[in-house]
Amino acid sequence: MSDTVKMKLTFPRGKAMPGEIVDVPADEVHRWKGYAEPVEDAPKADEPAKTSADKNPTTGSVPQKAAGK
Repeated sequence: MSDTVKMKLTFPRGKAMPGEIVDVPADEVHRWKGYAEPVEDAPKADEPAKTSADKNPTTGSVPQKAAGK
């Protein structure tokens, strides 16, 4: 196991901007709460990759029209 965790910034920290991926020591992850969230590692060979077909069709990016209008 590695002793670092990849985290995606959600708030600027130093020169790093939101959306950047940073390596954080595993024992300091609690200090990054509010600044970053853990990033899922790349899918493993034995796990199928998620596709858009796996998603719930009602949660697409197309806005739904109100009923009766």
